[in-house]
This record gives sequence, structure tokens and C-alpha cells, in this order.
Amino acid sequence: MKKWIWTIIVVVIVALIGGYAYSSHRSMQSQYDTAMADGKSAIQDKKYSEAETDFQNALRHKSNDKTAQAYLNQTQSLVSAESNLQNGHFDVAKSDYNEVKNANNGSSVLVKRAKDGLKNLKTVQLKADTYQQIYDSALTQNRAQQYTASNSTLDRIFNDAEAKQAPYSTVYNKAVDLRSANNKAIKNGGDGTPSDKVTASNSSSSSASSSSASANSNSSSVTGLTDAEKKEAKNYKGKNEYTVGKDRKEINGKTITAKQIQEGRNLITASGLEEGSFSDQDIRDGLIAAHKAGMTYAQYLQKNYK
Repeated sequence: MKKWIWTIIVVVIVALIGGYAYSSHRSMQSQYDTAMADGKSAIQDKKYSEAETDFQNALRHKSNDKTAQAYLNQTQSLVSAESNLQNGHFDVAKSDYNEVKNANNGSSVLVKRAKDGLKNLKTVQLKADTYQQIYDSALTQNRAQQYTASNSTLDRIFNDAEAKQAPYSTVYNKAVDLRSANNKAIKNGGDGTPSDKVTASNSSSSSASSSSASANSNSSSVTGLTDAEKKEAKNYKGKNEYTVGKDRKEINGKTITAKQIQEGRNLITASGLEEGSFSDQDIRDGLIAAHKAGMTYAQYLQKNYK
């Protein structure tokens, strides 16, 4: 009689334990499902911080779950990509977007946003390269003491409302500093002309001596330039450009020809732009940027100057 009693007790205990385990499993699965659903909803609303928390909760209820881990990794990588894009770290942003796009068991919504992000990144990077090329041309003019021309070149940045956006802040701030330097030089009698302020001693000097001093000043004593910059100014060949590296003179290893530059000028005129405001190097830079972006020079002009 006692054996039967113990048998019944054991069966009841096993049933209770089994029932509790099953109930606990069901509860954990339910909480996992809820957390995943909340995370996916947060993704739809672009509430990525909430989504991260939800996917972390899902992993607490179901550790080592590949789907929850994939969603979490994707969300974190997308947030990182957008942050790096805004900070101008384009290579890192591209890597982050690709991680989101290539994830297994992840969110198709995030995959689509990563693909859109890569397209936008290409456009932003092209714009940043264009601003940098404009700045480089203005800097070249500054070093040649063409301060007014340098400011006119910089206006191509300042007149574009997008230039103030976060991804372009580095080159925009450099452009602001260069404009300030140009204005200071102009105020002090720069722009390739001697200062209006002369001493009494200079005024009494002979005109021949004055002319000689002026010529010497213009050719070798450029105020505010380093020795290297003075050398560059001395070697200046006109057309608002110094000698530049091969990477700014070639496309696919082939030198950009005078014919290509002239064809570029024809397209500038046809686009209704002032052809004279573009140096030969401006056109080379534009041709290179257009090639990198997979577009024609006419499309490049339409996109960046209209």
C-alpha cells in the first residue's frame, strides 16, 4: 500500500515540475516574442535606441538567439553609420552600412535603409570632394596673393546652403578661416599690390628706387607666407593653379588633355555658367569628380552649380 502511495507522490511531483518547466518556457517565449515585436515596431518608427533595448531584452529571455542578435547588431551598425556620415567619416560609414546590408537573419527594413544610406553616402561624398576641390583652388589663389579671386572662389561654397550641413563642417570651417585671412590681407593692401601706408622716408625716395623696391616686394617678400609658400608663389604659372600631383591631372592613369579641358569649358558655357570663373585645374577636378561619381561632366555641372 505504501509503494502505491509513493508512486502516486512521485508522479504528482514529476507532473508539477514538468508543468512548471513548460509554463516557464511558455512565459519566456512569450516575453521573447513581445520584445522582438516591440523592437521591430521601434525600427519602423526609427526609434533605434528603443529597438536596441528591446532586442537586448529578447536575448535575456532567449540567449544566443541568432535572430535577436542579428537585429541588435544591425540596429547598432546603422546608428553608427549615420553618426559617422554626419561626422564626415565616410569610409567608416560605408563599412557600417555594408554590415547592415549583408547581415543574415536580420531586418529587411534595415537592409533597405542601409542600401538607401549607401546611395546617399555616395552623393554626400561627391559633394564633400567638390567643396574640398573648391577650397584647394581658393587656397592656391590665396598663396598667389589673389585674395579677391580667392574669396570669389570660396563663394561657390558659401552660396550653397547645403555647405553648412554637418558632413561638410570640416571643409566649411576651413573656408571660413581662409576668407578671414583673405579679407585681412586685402585690408592690409594685399591682392598683389603694395600697401597704401608708406613712411615719410619712403615718400621722399626716388621713383626709380620706389619701383625697384615694389618689384622686389612683389617677387620675393610676400608678407605672412612661409618659405615654402613663397617658393610656390614664385613658381606660379597663372590660371589660378600651381603644379599639382598626378592624382589631380589624370583619369584612369591617362593625363587630362587640353582638348578635354576645352570641351569642359564649352559645357560650362552651354550650362549658362561663367566660363572665366573656372581655372583649368577647376575643370580637371570636376572631370575627375564626375568620373568617380559615374556621371558626365554636364551632369556634374547641373548637380553642383545649378
